[in-house]
Amino acid sequence: MKKLTKIKTKPNLQESRLRENCELLDQIRADTINDIESLTEDFQHMSVVAESIRRNYQALLSENQLLKDTLVSIVDDCECWQANRCARCKKILKSLESNHPNFPPNAAKKYRSILSQLRNLG
Repeated sequence: MKKLTKIKTKPNLQESRLRENCELLDQIRADTINDIESLTEDFQHMSVVAESIRRNYQALLSENQLLKDTLVSIVDDCECWQANRCARCKKILKSLESNHPNFPPNAAKKYRSILSQLRNLG
């Protein structure tokens, strides 16, 4: 049998750099895929959290509206007159009025107008 002899050659620096660059690019691409998967999981989690916050806020608003409606019905069912309210009705009306003491009287209308304009843009 013939013996094969290996000839030692100088390493080709250009080829070595090319291989290193290819390996590095493959590693960067794999890391990027992992990062995107992590971001996707984070966004899914944030979506679940945001939906939970929305549901809780909606429940809170419903409870607040029920409370306000109950208080208004107590005032409406009272025997006192609108121009001459009893102490209990005055207290109820004052508590309903003072929910937003820093807001000007037309703040809700302005907010609704701005919100509808913004929704029309999108």
